[in-house]
Amino acid sequence: MTTATRPEVRIAERAGFCYGVRLAIDKAKHAREQGKDVTTLGQLVHNPGIKADLSDRGIRTADLADQVEGGTLVIRAHGVPASEMTKLRGKADGLELIDATCTWVLQSQRAAKELAEAGYTVCIIGHEDHPEVKGVRSYAGEKHVVVDDVDRSTWERVPHTKKIGVLSQSTILPHKLEEFAAFCLKRCHDLRVVNTVCPVTLTRQDDSVKLAAEVDAMVVVGGKNSSNTKELAVKCREICSETIHVADADELAADFGPWLAGKARIGVTGGTSTPEVDLEEVRDRIYALTA
Repeated sequence: MTTATRPEVRIAERAGFCYGVRLAIDKAKHAREQGKDVTTLGQLVHNPGIKADLSDRGIRTADLADQVEGGTLVIRAHGVPASEMTKLRGKADGLELIDATCTWVLQSQRAAKELAEAGYTVCIIGHEDHPEVKGVRSYAGEKHVVVDDVDRSTWERVPHTKKIGVLSQSTILPHKLEEFAAFCLKRCHDLRVVNTVCPVTLTRQDDSVKLAAEVDAMVVVGGKNSSNTKELAVKCREICSETIHVADADELAADFGPWLAGKARIGVTGGTSTPEVDLEEVRDRIYALTA
């Protein structure tokens, strides 16, 4: 009788929470541990387990600034639109504000404001409904455009004008920013491009792609509505066709056994909103399914 060989499961060297997400979560937890009544403006992270943990700790979530009247409010790493921040600062007497906006996102907001004030039409490539993009565009003045990184028909929104400034959502792949900048160059005389792609996102993509080239299958772990996790899955699938995207270990049920069969090396990675413990749980689940 032949005994099946247990696969080697490798977790990408740099995977899991980015600094900005970790800081926002730590600030919310610390405030709660101090006995404060803590609310976050929007979900701090697109991860079911972390959302449940924060809720169990008594940390609430509000979708709009108008829904918060007192206590301690944590601004997530994605940031908020300028009008929301103005409202919140206007409630200073009854509200403690903890701004956990990622420093990289703050840089994008400042760049949008500076470009607009210098007379540039600000063109942002990203996902229009993403909270980070909503925040950045609010600083870009009236003459701004948001285009999609996948649907290139939206690029026709870019006007033929004298001055164009280009920014990107922080999780957009660099080659997409480069291609969009080249497109905008044909529509203006004066082009300024500010590289607002998050370097942490890039290192995670680099490590994940490297791992994908060395394994028989890849499991990308993270929320299904997390932009950077979806981008990571796309990038890994370009290298390793046997790539799947799961929210957590619970998605790897018994019926995944046949998919795992015969694969000697399996890679595991996750987006910047995926905690290390989720990656470890997926690794352990793979071992359990192939025991």
